[in-house]
Amino acid sequence: MSRVISWFSCGAASAYATYLASQKYENVEAVYCRVLEESKDNLRFLEQFELKTGIPVKVIGNEKYKNSIYNVFRTKKFIKGTTGAPCTLELKKNVRKVYQKHDDIQVFGYTVEEQNRADRFIDSNNEVKEDFILLDNNISKQDCLDWVVSMGFTLPEMYRLGYNNNNCIGCVKGGMGYWNAIRKDFPQAFDRMAKLEREIGYALLKDKNGQVFLDELEPYRGNFKRDLPPDCGFTCEIIK
Repeated sequence: MSRVISWFSCGAASAYATYLASQKYENVEAVYCRVLEESKDNLRFLEQFELKTGIPVKVIGNEKYKNSIYNVFRTKKFIKGTTGAPCTLELKKNVRKVYQKHDDIQVFGYTVEEQNRADRFIDSNNEVKEDFILLDNNISKQDCLDWVVSMGFTLPEMYRLGYNNNNCIGCVKGGMGYWNAIRKDFPQAFDRMAKLEREIGYALLKDKNGQVFLDELEPYRGNFKRDLPPDCGFTCEIIK
């Protein structure tokens, strides 16, 4: 019998997708690719999900990089490029590929707003038998948030602070407004990324005049909602 793997990210969408998969299939294995720079509150949410749903979540990761985006960036001396960021590749995609088996059914939490992301996933992962259970049932991101609340969960920290996903604290895919919010909410994470930029010699942000390093970013620049990064799953998109 094929395994059913539901990829759990500690976000609202993956939580709802995992729950729905447990209603659809007899045996579902929920799996979380742990990244150290994600909010520590994620593990609290994971434990609450297990307690309320009875679905255990297996935690895996990339031991070569000790599950850290900073170890990836320093090893590769590269933060991001036109094709995406190496943290997603090494800590999410490659971890999934090592764990998966050829006949697994894999459940992903793409919502109805993310048809394009799902299409890109299919195009680059032809070997995967995917189940986009949310998208197929016309379930939106807001539906997922509403479900989390209806189940009595406490939303993960990043949602409570107004971020629209549960990425790392200091996601390299975010824009100026996002990074100014990180500077306010998580100053240590902001400073850590600013130092890494200088160490590697690459600025995450750009404007018409060229590179804008975080330690030079004026606190008024950008728009928070516009500059939020996309959800970090098994594909990686960069805000232009």
